[in-house]
Amino acid sequence: MKYILAFLLTSSLLFACDRQANKNSEKAGENEEVVKSKNVTETISTDIDKLGKLLDFSTYKPISVKFKYTYIDNLGQNKRISVSGPSDYSLEALLYFDTVTMEKFYEFDRNTEYDAPNFKKEEFNFDWLPNDIREELLNSNPNYHGHPDFFFGTGDNGKSWYLENKILIRKHTN
Repeated sequence: MKYILAFLLTSSLLFACDRQANKNSEKAGENEEVVKSKNVTETISTDIDKLGKLLDFSTYKPISVKFKYTYIDNLGQNKRISVSGPSDYSLEALLYFDTVTMEKFYEFDRNTEYDAPNFKKEEFNFDWLPNDIREELLNSNPNYHGHPDFFFGTGDNGKSWYLENKILIRKHTN
């Protein structure tokens, strides 16, 4: 009788753990869409932790995000590419911040000298952006030309565009 009871308890525990694992994987699938085509993988996600692996959130962490990460595998592991080369990627991100944090960005901007980057707002008109954000971007100040990325570790390849309590980030490897 003890063995039957132990078997039932163990089975119940394993079943409960498996259900929880399935719920977690379903939850990850809810906030992420992955499309693979030959050597290109595109991921659209709202997972702030995943984006935190691509951007540096050590100084300012957004309250929510949405991003598209495109990875182009040029390692020569398919017939299209005969000689391997470095893989490329691009990142387009929408970062949401509270008003106090956005004021810190503006304060830094007021106290820092840098060359105006002359970015075009159309560069930030990502195809996956919600319509209200696209409209805000396209109606933003025509005299504004974006910012270099001072905070998120994208280096020389990073570009940013400030909106109301939001920052758009664009980074490409070249």
